[in-house]
Amino acid sequence: MKKNLIATLVLVSLPFMGSAQKFIDLLRTEVNFEKRGLVGDALGLESSESVEFWKIYSQFELEIDRTGDKRVANIKKFTDNEDKMTDKVAGEIAKSYFATRAERNKIYKKYYSKFNSVLSVTKTVRFYQIMDQVQLLVDLQVASELPLIE
Repeated sequence: MKKNLIATLVLVSLPFMGSAQKFIDLLRTEVNFEKRGLVGDALGLESSESVEFWKIYSQFELEIDRTGDKRVANIKKFTDNEDKMTDKVAGEIAKSYFATRAERNKIYKKYYSKFNSVLSVTKTVRFYQIMDQVQLLVDLQVASELPLIE
């Protein structure tokens, strides 16, 4: 499953280069499916935890996906302006970057107590470690595809 997730994450960068929203949605669906499997395996959920955890996770995933949409829009803004970058546009990209990261952290904090209400602290922290590892893989792939700003 980890190989499938990594292969899918590698493909995630393709939509950033101007492909259609439908393709982004399809890839996100596949990544989210793989991520769910990875999370389920890594957490070893008890039956008493499972139903409530997945309800909370579904809400969490929707909110995190919205930050992903903002990130995609910001990357698209970068690629649309790459050859004609101005300080104004670069500043807008930076503002959006910081706002998206802050929003993601806010969502993580918001859901910590919700996850912890159905999981032990150890499992909750393990969950966040998994989320960070997946995000790092996505970040690495995106970074490898985007040139430095000129």
